Amino acid sequence: MPDLSKKKTYSETKVVTIIGSGTTFTGEIKSQGTIRIEGVVHGHVQSDDTIVVQESGRVKADLVAGQVIIGGQVEGNVFAHDRLEVNASAKLVGDIAAPRISIAEGVLFEGKCTMKAPGELKPPAKAAVPAPSSSGSG
Repeated sequence: MPDLSKKKTYSETKVVTIIGSGTTFTGEIKSQGTIRIEGVVHGHVQSDDTIVVQESGRVKADLVAGQVIIGGQVEGNVFAHDRLEVNASAKLVGDIAAPRISIAEGVLFEGKCTMKAPGELKPPAKAAVPAPSSSGSG
């Protein structure tokens, strides 16, 4: 059983990847550190730490991270291992899952919300890449 006394801490201020304003990225981003999105992202974004979507950020992607903070527009499913925060300036269309969720008054949110204790939620499996077949030919 995992040691729950050593709770992982997340930091939205220790940014290691920035998608700047005026930048459009299409594809998959994986990072061990915090990702800040100020521009446009299409695809899949995953961080072991935090994903921050600034007010200028426009995301059409699934987001998976320890902590997700949304201030811009997100169209896609959001999974946070620990905490999801949706600020007043945000627009979110997609399903969300996290043990702790904070949605500011006035946010446009359209989707399904799932909350369970930490460790009980499982991140969504990516369906885009099929697993290689293990059966041999012959």
